[in-house]
Amino acid sequence: MRSSVDGRIMYYASDVLKTLLLLAVATFLFKLYTAMPPLNPVFGHLFVLANVMAKLPKDAHQHYLPDQLRRTYPDMGPIFYLDAWPFISLTLVVASPSTLAQITTEHTLLKFPAIRAFLYPLTNGRDLVSMDGQEWKTWRSIFNPGFSAKHLMTVVRDIVKETTVFCDVLQEHASRQDVFPMKALTDNLAMDVIGKVVFDSNLNTQRVSNPMVNALRRQMLWMAFGSEGNPFTQYNPLRPLVHAYNTWQMDKYIAPKIDVRFALQQGFAMPNAQPKSQDTTPGKSVIDLALTGYLKQNPKAASTKGIDNDFKKLAISQVKLFLFSGHDTTSSSLCYILYLLSTHPDSLSRLRTEHDEIYGPDLSQAAALITKDPYLLNKLPYTVAVIKESLRLFPAASTTRSGELGFSITDSKGRQYPTEGCLYIPDRWLAAPDEALYPVKGAWRPFEHGPRACIGLELSMIEMKIVLSLVARSFSVEAAYNDFDTRDGKGGVKTVDGDRVYQWGAGQPCENLPCRVKNF
Repeated sequence: MRSSVDGRIMYYASDVLKTLLLLAVATFLFKLYTAMPPLNPVFGHLFVLANVMAKLPKDAHQHYLPDQLRRTYPDMGPIFYLDAWPFISLTLVVASPSTLAQITTEHTLLKFPAIRAFLYPLTNGRDLVSMDGQEWKTWRSIFNPGFSAKHLMTVVRDIVKETTVFCDVLQEHASRQDVFPMKALTDNLAMDVIGKVVFDSNLNTQRVSNPMVNALRRQMLWMAFGSEGNPFTQYNPLRPLVHAYNTWQMDKYIAPKIDVRFALQQGFAMPNAQPKSQDTTPGKSVIDLALTGYLKQNPKAASTKGIDNDFKKLAISQVKLFLFSGHDTTSSSLCYILYLLSTHPDSLSRLRTEHDEIYGPDLSQAAALITKDPYLLNKLPYTVAVIKESLRLFPAASTTRSGELGFSITDSKGRQYPTEGCLYIPDRWLAAPDEALYPVKGAWRPFEHGPRACIGLELSMIEMKIVLSLVARSFSVEAAYNDFDTRDGKGGVKTVDGDRVYQWGAGQPCENLPCRVKNF
């Protein structure tokens, strides 16, 4: 009898717990429903996303989706959840500057695991993006000096030199009046700049093929986030072999360069040392300064046999990350800046007038003037406004963070969310705080904010100012998508919000911006 009573009590208690659990789940889902698109109880938002994606080009970048969803469901607000399982876990989309500060500055959430997975074939997890905690703080402090604005002014000469080569290549195309992919040219320019600035290597990709750069670009084509819809993309059996071969090609090129930088800094004689004309000036590259900082913290790491293996491995991985992220984002940004200037002639005219005022009317003297006085670059407010406006409209990168148990973000109405414009107006960046055009604080985030903000912000801005200073008054760029589409012959949706130059891949201009250039 007692056993029977105990069984009934347990049965009723279990029933009550189930009821309470269901109520809790129902309440939670009800709250979620008010902050997300219509939810299918079985398929989540897959149908909603499919409908939105059908209106976009098949190769459009995925960061268009949240904006298109907000337009489709205008009452949803700037913060909402997306359930696209099994392709990706529940995602909280945040498009509110004040709220973004909660997850990037006030309470820095960890980088999303898929980002580490994406970068792993390139860096084996030994890079500033993948690191966390004290390890990240240590290495960030070691690399910070090489990316400071003060230090980068000392390498302006090298950036100017590479940009003059870029101008020579543009002149060749202007003479031929051919249609060419601008992204290919800006890729090579940005790669040469980052190679020189980071580890003092003359990659010369604007003129010749470089085996290390070729291996890096092949590796990029085989990298995956793990959320791709095509399972063969994720589980291609050739992927590990391709990764291993490309890694070997890159490391065998970079490792001797690191050895040379160490030997020069320590005053050691190197076997088969290169002549004085190349890679022999210690102290200027990012790796040189990082090496100096590392040896100060770890004086026993140096010996006549070379730098310790831990630093060398990390330096190689970090160089590859800088080459990858530093060239691709700046390259895409330059494409969009040149494109937007070509479609806004009044803005281009103002930019040219500013350059005339700072450098004088003789175009041939601009490179020499910048080299002699790099701080002239700080006297270009409208040029900076053009760059910032272009990056506002076409940010080359965004941030994805992991949720954290017990941490919620709060919107302007006090609602809590557990974490478990489009006009080209450069003048907004010149507006006073009391003017209507003045940007919302924290809204401009192409390099992100907070301690995990992009370490290469200053380098990218300096490079873009130099390129505009040497290119804008000499050339006019004209997009040539009509020629490309006629030759390509493919149908389907080809614009996003009426714009043919939408972003694809990792935020690059679609079809790599086919264009013509003319002498101005």
